[in-house]
Amino acid sequence: MDIRAPRAFEGFQQVRLKTIQTQLDQVEGPYIMVLGDSHAERLYLPSLCGFPVVNAGVSGATVSDVLDLARKITPPRKAQAVLLSVGTNDIWAKRNPQSAEAESGFRTTLVALKQRLASWSGRHALIAIPPVASKEEALFPRAAATRYSAMLAQSCEPKGCLYLDLFAGVAQIPEPRSAFSDGVHLRNYARFVRDREAEICRGLGIPALP
Repeated sequence: MDIRAPRAFEGFQQVRLKTIQTQLDQVEGPYIMVLGDSHAERLYLPSLCGFPVVNAGVSGATVSDVLDLARKITPPRKAQAVLLSVGTNDIWAKRNPQSAEAESGFRTTLVALKQRLASWSGRHALIAIPPVASKEEALFPRAAATRYSAMLAQSCEPKGCLYLDLFAGVAQIPEPRSAFSDGVHLRNYARFVRDREAEICRGLGIPALP
């Protein structure tokens, strides 16, 4: 069963789209784009690999929503790289993520999204679906997150694509609950990116500037 986004979300999408396009219109010179769902939108990352970052995250977005966004915004020039974070809203239990239909739809839409992003940049990083707090795993099953992250990894062709499991270490934090702001979202996404910035830049073929 398809669960359509409520009108309030559709309205938010439209406002967010205009904000993203306005920021793209203002960015000067080389830049990096972060695209995706709320994990992307909440990532505070003014720069990466020495380049300014444009945040194109949209809270609540599925991979289909991100594809729709990507079709409606126009980058001023090619980006140095695009970091993509999708999947959490696709594995929402109410969307029956374990069904063959849902998994097939995710794969198909991801192919279309990557084709769209190919015109934006020749370098892409696909980020594994972050874990959620144990109290939220009934709504966002870890088994589904593992399967959908595997789809992301499989879609990541070696040339110009880097698969990143940035948040695997959350489970090793002494008090993992303290890592989350609300059970689904982390308090500090930037920390995980900064800890592996040199690896990310090197993997994408972008030398990290001092």
